[in-house]
Amino acid sequence: MIDITVKVPDERVAEFYSMFGSWLAEPATSEGLPADELVAWSRSDGELAKIVWGKLSKTAKALFSILMNKPGAKFSGDELGLLLELSNGKHGVAGILGWPGRHCQGAGRTWLWRWEYPEGENVRYWMTDEVADLFRQARDH
Repeated sequence: MIDITVKVPDERVAEFYSMFGSWLAEPATSEGLPADELVAWSRSDGELAKIVWGKLSKTAKALFSILMNKPGAKFSGDELGLLLELSNGKHGVAGILGWPGRHCQGAGRTWLWRWEYPEGENVRYWMTDEVADLFRQARDH
């Protein structure tokens, strides 16, 4: 492997990490579908959600528990970094999302979280009601 250095605007670091994690996942995931062919999570995916939940790191589970406990609430990377007590804040949040993205892609499903960049602001993360319900059941089972 070689090291590559790129400059990324501070407000887009989270998006960069997510994109880079997805890119890394594609050749390594023989069962995964390309991003444009992934299926949205549905209520019938209970067993699949348990499998994906079981693959998540302790920190990823903590991050998604925050989002699941308040579905629809939008958190900045800075807020999540503080709640998770990450030394590298929003950059740490972005880094945490790489493997969960791979696990979702390997399962043929979209990511568990949503994100947006409100105009003039940093990224915001949230989870929909349906996905939050599904993964709360997987977590609490």
